[in-house]
Amino acid sequence: MEWINQLNFWLNTRLGDPDFLQWAFLGGLGLVAFIFSLWIGYHIQRRFDPVKGRIDALAAGPGWSDTSTQGLTSEARGQRLLERMGRGLTPVNREKRDRTIDKLSQAGYRRPEDIRLFFGLKILSGILLPLLTVTVLLLPGLMPLNKALPYIILALPLGLILPDYILVKRMRKRQTAIRRGLPDVLDMLVVCSEAGLGLNAAIQRVALEMDIQHPILADELKTTMLHMSAGMDSRTALQELAARTGVEEMRSLVSTLQQAMRFGTSISDTLRAYSDEMRNKRLEAAQEQAAKVGVKMLIPIALFMIPAVMLVVMGPPMIKLIASMSAR
Repeated sequence: MEWINQLNFWLNTRLGDPDFLQWAFLGGLGLVAFIFSLWIGYHIQRRFDPVKGRIDALAAGPGWSDTSTQGLTSEARGQRLLERMGRGLTPVNREKRDRTIDKLSQAGYRRPEDIRLFFGLKILSGILLPLLTVTVLLLPGLMPLNKALPYIILALPLGLILPDYILVKRMRKRQTAIRRGLPDVLDMLVVCSEAGLGLNAAIQRVALEMDIQHPILADELKTTMLHMSAGMDSRTALQELAARTGVEEMRSLVSTLQQAMRFGTSISDTLRAYSDEMRNKRLEAAQEQAAKVGVKMLIPIALFMIPAVMLVVMGPPMIKLIASMSAR
């Protein structure tokens, strides 16, 4: 029991020494960086093994050119490395994985390897942001380690959350573009339906015509046509369209079209009524944003205009008052 007491005394003494804590933290950080570099080097060595490269080229079949055995480009190498990094962080739970896949799909990333790339970016961001914080705060000597340590610890969860934030921003931007182009697409669908085209032919025509004006929505319609051409049922393809976009207006449109196809009503009349409803919603949203402008302008007025006006109005009397008081 004597050595346990000695060890406890030594630990208490060392933990109370700030210099020891600084060196211990830097040593641990260096050890983590060393292990991470060994891990990256091991995977790079396995990836660019010439024997493995030739085996992969032969397994790919005769469709590959001879240049496939000469290695990948730097961008492809980085993607492969990110995929390997994100494979261990990919959720095993099917529900969580499907939720992430849905977000990636709504943001426009639909390849099978995109989920591994996303989690690889989360690992990379979680490593680089603390290292960047260490580089900015400690190396120039802006603050000591004990004061910079909370910022370094906070940088780790921020680095892990940053890709999710960017993904949500990308998803909302894409959904906004789809929502803005939907009334124009509906008008074009009405024209095509009244001209005698069926729903599938009308969607294909609209996808070609809207490729320049609304490229994101046109790409979604082209994907829906590819699904229909591959043998997917029209109702299922429309449901996939609503799930890929994640836009509530698109879900309502798909439900309306499915009801029209089920009960045999006119699709052109249905589309025209829904198009008018969409335009009314867009007008109401614009009026709502315009009504909020007056309230939002109070902040810059209070911060910038009122101090300037007070300075102009109260400046000369205050100068005269100070001058008269100093003369006495």
